[in-house]
Amino acid sequence: MTEFVPWFRYQLKASADGFEWAFLQIPPALFEQIPPDPGFLGSWPPARHVWHVTEYERCLAIPSMYKWLDGPTPPEDDWPDDDDTWAKVQERGFDELVANFRRVRGQQIDLLDRLAAVDWSEPRETLWGPKPLSMVVTKTFQHTYEHGDTLLRMGLWWEVILEEEAGKSTNAGS
Repeated sequence: MTEFVPWFRYQLKASADGFEWAFLQIPPALFEQIPPDPGFLGSWPPARHVWHVTEYERCLAIPSMYKWLDGPTPPEDDWPDDDDTWAKVQERGFDELVANFRRVRGQQIDLLDRLAAVDWSEPRETLWGPKPLSMVVTKTFQHTYEHGDTLLRMGLWWEVILEEEAGKSTNAGS
């Protein structure tokens, strides 16, 4: 495959659309709630998934892409992905979380044009060891699909699980 830029433009756009769709399938009243059945739906509230993916892309993915434009490798500790940082940004509105995700993803898509002339197969030192640019950008949409899958499961099954749990507790009291 030699047409990396169009391929990755499509993948980054499609995975962003799917990720946003997944988030919006969850009732807004649940956006900040810890889901039931953490083994199946995860242990983060839906809004944290949006924040996490956005920050990953802002702090690691975009700076890693700049490595092919002779930028420095981002330090691993530059990504504040912890409970304390999340607690400080939880007050953001949900529209703002989604808009920030879209803005950061748009920056990556725009950056693809600047990377059209580089060798997408040439390994460079990255946070994942020596890897080609194709791996770095693939990791971005893989990560989006990973968290999007969790959000889709939440949107599809959260309320079903709550109904099942309510039914079990009602039957246990009979």
